[in-house]
Amino acid sequence: MVEISRRDFIKGGVLASVALAAASLGIPLTQFLSSERVITGEIGGSSRSLPLKIANVSEVSPDSQVSFIMPLNPDGSRGQHPAILIRLRPELAQRAGTEFKAYSAVCPHLGCIVHLEPRDDIYCPCHAGYFDPVDGKVLAGPPKKPLPEVEIRIDEVGDIYAEGWRK
Repeated sequence: MVEISRRDFIKGGVLASVALAAASLGIPLTQFLSSERVITGEIGGSSRSLPLKIANVSEVSPDSQVSFIMPLNPDGSRGQHPAILIRLRPELAQRAGTEFKAYSAVCPHLGCIVHLEPRDDIYCPCHAGYFDPVDGKVLAGPPKKPLPEVEIRIDEVGDIYAEGWRK
């Protein structure tokens, strides 16, 4: 039988705990970094205001997203708040009564960045939270609040603008 000192046993336990913690943080970070994201417009500067042009209808394919930065936070304070514009797939667009929806990209649970999973829902990789792309409501996971919705407008040439946060 191999004898192990109390000190070596504790060292092994601490090292195993650190390795497990690093692995649990690495998986969501890897998923976030490997997913495709497009940020339009400039980041920074105080010249940005609402309405904010996000994209043109022709630039967004069904069941995809475009990331952008809102110049206001959902509570109305000034800031640079990540948001996503989603072009719903046909069956969801029919249910929503519109093809386009926009939401805060910040999960209300712990502030992780959410994204649209193609052929699925809006997903938060930190704690497996799922949100409905039609209305932003929580479908599964630990979040308790829905995603704040961005009011959008589409003009006659198909440009999509963020008008502000929906109350």
